[in-house]
Amino acid sequence: MIDNSDAYRQKRRFGMAVMILLLVFAALPTVWVLILSLRQPFAIFEPIWESPLALTLENFFKITRSDFPRALLNSFATAGLSTAFAMLVGVPAGFALAKARLAGKFMASWVLLLLRMAPPVGFVIPLFLAYVNAGLIDTYTGLVFAYMTLTLPLVVWSMWNSFAQVPDELIEAAIMDDASLAQAFFLVALPAARPGAVAAAILAFLVAWNDFFYALIITRSDTATAPVAVMNFISYDSVDWASIAVASIALTLPILPLMAIANRYIVQSLSGAVKG
Repeated sequence: MIDNSDAYRQKRRFGMAVMILLLVFAALPTVWVLILSLRQPFAIFEPIWESPLALTLENFFKITRSDFPRALLNSFATAGLSTAFAMLVGVPAGFALAKARLAGKFMASWVLLLLRMAPPVGFVIPLFLAYVNAGLIDTYTGLVFAYMTLTLPLVVWSMWNSFAQVPDELIEAAIMDDASLAQAFFLVALPAARPGAVAAAILAFLVAWNDFFYALIITRSDTATAPVAVMNFISYDSVDWASIAVASIALTLPILPLMAIANRYIVQSLSGAVKG
């Protein structure tokens, strides 16, 4: 007869082993990118145990001499501005949809869902033709407004759900205490929905930061973002794998502190936690 405590320990060991295997499997691409970023060109495709000392930091210095740092700044600027504008418009819109008595709220929810689910290729052709006529090709303004077609529906939908969880009694109590609707929004509703707002801002930034398609069509050399600039390391007759690996690391590192700082807000938002 097997003791229950022994069976529990065996199940726990098995669960830990499976979890470790999954973590190792998930970490393999990251480890491989780190190895590629440090390998010398002649040893890129060699097993690391055959030439373990063929390492160099020149790949990191070489990428700083390219156009990639400027593209990285372009990504920061366009993703940050599109997120800021999306939050400026989307947060009040989400509050209005959640709390106002509007006749077309059901239709608005379907339109927002359609805009969130629709692929960018469905918008890029009319957007490109409009930008050609308006002279917005290869401009930061054009790219920011293009990104807002992705970030604004996401923010409005997220904030609609967040504000819907704020009890109506809180807002009504603030208005009964002679607060205006704007004061009730800024002093009561918005602080209560702060986890959702932080999560919406992070997700909107990530959507714009990782975009490749819009940037490929709209930008040229001056406003190219980092995902597009990675293509500069690919030529007709060669591929600079080491520089691509370094660029991948540069694209990933800025996101890690942001996710670490805002992790608890994302968890609260996804779990539907709103403090009253």
